[in-house]
Amino acid sequence: MRNFLLLLVFLVFVSCSDGAVKRLTPVADEPSEAGEEVNDENNETPDNAVIPPDENGGEGEIQDDEKPVADDEKPVTDDEIPEIPDSEEGPVNDETPETPDEEEDSEPELPDIEYPECGIAFNGSNCSAAYCHTIDDCCEGDVCVATDGCGGYKVCRSAFFKENFDSYTAGSFPPNSSGWKLKYAGQGQWYQMVTSEQYISPENSMHLLGSKNYNNSAVMTAVLPQVPDVINVEMKMITQGDNVSFSLCTFENEASGKNWGNYDMKVEFADGKLRYQIPEWTAYDILPSYEANVWYKIRLKFNKTSKTVSVWVNDELKVDKQSASFDSISIPNLCLTSDKNDKKVWFDDIFVWGE
Repeated sequence: MRNFLLLLVFLVFVSCSDGAVKRLTPVADEPSEAGEEVNDENNETPDNAVIPPDENGGEGEIQDDEKPVADDEKPVTDDEIPEIPDSEEGPVNDETPETPDEEEDSEPELPDIEYPECGIAFNGSNCSAAYCHTIDDCCEGDVCVATDGCGGYKVCRSAFFKENFDSYTAGSFPPNSSGWKLKYAGQGQWYQMVTSEQYISPENSMHLLGSKNYNNSAVMTAVLPQVPDVINVEMKMITQGDNVSFSLCTFENEASGKNWGNYDMKVEFADGKLRYQIPEWTAYDILPSYEANVWYKIRLKFNKTSKTVSVWVNDELKVDKQSASFDSISIPNLCLTSDKNDKKVWFDDIFVWGE
């Protein structure tokens, strides 16, 4: 009986000890409320722990226990940029939308040009109607020039004498019917000729060459059909060097044997300058220097009544109504000259008109 009681006490003791162990020892496989597992006695890293940054500085990543993210909440990566349908507006791939170009400055509109009847000289009262940019805006043979009476406008002027040498055969002097005469032969008559070697208006100009060896100028003349009190002469010239000119000139009666002339109003390339003379032997500078082998457009305006001179070079006014002292000038001729030298000169697009 005694042994039976001892066995019963032993069984009761063992049964109580198993329950205490179960209550004090957590189950390793069950997760905690925070979603983390408790390490065992050897501190082993559980499968769902945070992995620390790698050696290259990359961030650790959360393992299996992160909450799933919905597809519409996932961040978009470079490899997953959504395509924009064609119907949607706006720039694609951050391109800057084009902006309209700034409006360019434009010239003010000019009134329609009403070209007047050819042959009628303008008196300053029809400046707008006579407005022109170039000679092409005028009647055939007229000239487009700046005028004093039109406030800076260029207007068409009816030229009573005009010559561009394009109607003649290159290699010859203009025929007698043209009105031109060769007064002095310079280097020789065969050097004074129409040529296509140089020109402004296609495709001829007039070439002259004086002679230094023979002390002889090359001079050609044309009688002007009229000599108004205010006379304008415009022409284009190109020269190899000094001592070439054009002029308003007077020649004595050839029948009397007096064939020399007076250069009453001359524009010349001389001493490295462009200058004018009135009367002869009195020179005034127009340009302090010039370039050889370059075309110059020269316009001379001579007022016999007020005794003043104006000169334009390449349409720029260089001499403005400068007073000139002289007694009387007839000026019935236009003269083109290559003086006593060995320099070639070419003339083209000559216009003479009055006011």
